[in-house]
Amino acid sequence: MTTMTGRRQTLRDLVIGTGLGLMLMIGMTAPAAAEPDDNSIPAKALVGTWRVAITTYNCLTNVQNPTIASLLTFGADGSLIETTSSPQFAVGQRTIGHGRWERLGSGAYRAVFEAFIMFPTPSSTPPLARGRQRVEQGITMTSRDSFTSDASVTFFDTSGTVLLSGCARASGVRFE
Repeated sequence: MTTMTGRRQTLRDLVIGTGLGLMLMIGMTAPAAAEPDDNSIPAKALVGTWRVAITTYNCLTNVQNPTIASLLTFGADGSLIETTSSPQFAVGQRTIGHGRWERLGSGAYRAVFEAFIMFPTPSSTPPLARGRQRVEQGITMTSRDSFTSDASVTFFDTSGTVLLSGCARASGVRFE
């Protein structure tokens, strides 16, 4: 014979068990919280190697420099490798760039890389000192195989003092 306390305990256990079961079922079948994404550009769309045309310019006056070519390689793990053909640097003066990238939203990314400046070139305009170059850019996919970006470019000496800064615009096409 079941007592009133025993029935309450059984009923309570049944309600709790049913509730937990429903929560598990809902959790297994409910879609994950939706991230704004139109699915036309997958999260890893940037992964791969890109041919990039870069135009640096004075951020205040908008005076542009000639366009240069670079290669950017975005790894699936968020790594970034960069190399440039800029005639601003003497052969062996600048190392390849290394950095990271991350997705900000559908078709939007942020990338940062740095390269070492191995020796000064006082004859260049402006003169470069031994140190490093840092590029921070916002990237927007315009299709699965192209992007545009806006960037800040900063040169530091070996003690971390800013020597020169500027802006850049770029367009990239997937390397095939």
